[in-house]
Amino acid sequence: VSPLPAQAIVYEGQDKNPEMCRVLLTHEIMCSRCCDKKSCGNRNETPSDPVIIDRFFLKFFLKCNQNCLKNAGNPRDMRRFQVVVSTTVNVDGHVLAVSDNMFVHNNSKHGRRARRLDPSEATPCIKAISPSEGWTTGGATVIIIGDNFFDGLQVVFGTMLVWSELITPHAIRVQTPPRHIPGVVEVTLSYKSKQFCKGAPGRFVYTALNEPTIDYGFQRLQKVIPRHPGDPERLPKEVLLKRAADLVEALYGMPHNNQEIILKRAADIAEALYSVPRNHNQIPTLANTPAHTGMMGVNSFSSQLAVNVSETSQANDQ
Repeated sequence: VSPLPAQAIVYEGQDKNPEMCRVLLTHEIMCSRCCDKKSCGNRNETPSDPVIIDRFFLKFFLKCNQNCLKNAGNPRDMRRFQVVVSTTVNVDGHVLAVSDNMFVHNNSKHGRRARRLDPSEATPCIKAISPSEGWTTGGATVIIIGDNFFDGLQVVFGTMLVWSELITPHAIRVQTPPRHIPGVVEVTLSYKSKQFCKGAPGRFVYTALNEPTIDYGFQRLQKVIPRHPGDPERLPKEVLLKRAADLVEALYGMPHNNQEIILKRAADIAEALYSVPRNHNQIPTLANTPAHTGMMGVNSFSSQLAVNVSETSQANDQ
């Protein structure tokens, strides 16, 4: 908008693409690679959605599609403009947010203030990553903990640059990128073309669902996990994990986030319950519930796993 008077800037171009007939454009609209659904590194640096900073500020990555100046050549008057967020096209009434005055020019470098890293400033560093491991499929939310973080600082997993969300100068939230093979990758920080933490990088461990140790756990579960009517001969790994988690939660009383622990404990418990005959005094030891020393029955044919525990006195009466 033009601040004096408050008036929306109208698109004056002749572009035939309706997506381009706007004064402000996002990177995805202008980029041919993004339009073709191809990988593009700039998509992470200039996202289409605004970034929330300190809960009260919005950062937009938009490019002006026209000069917004009435006359050709160098402007004689310093026309100032603002970006306004509003629920209606009318900008003279109530608006949700408004930017500072800015000078709009065809030269994209005009008025851009590059952040200069002062040698006296402390260098960003990584102290911890939580969680420090995840699946090769990626997409897990990870918090990078360290010192001297600032807006615009990005996180690199191996050689993969990922979009980062600054939480505080000591914490950055990222989503892990996918990786085709399991293993350990170094996690570093990057700003512009400068990279940090190369000497002391963080480390993130990628784990695959078909690794030998995990695959062996799935094979054990496949043999002993409760079966439902209509189940195929080989259950999908997701179904095995869900039923194993249901069994562990029922026996231990609380859910656990570590899938490897769920896998191992569920296999042990299921084998103990279904494969090896035990008297009723041994089972509560597995369940870690010393207050109950009675029989345990598992109903494997209901949608929700049901575990019934009876007291010793009741069992003796029966």
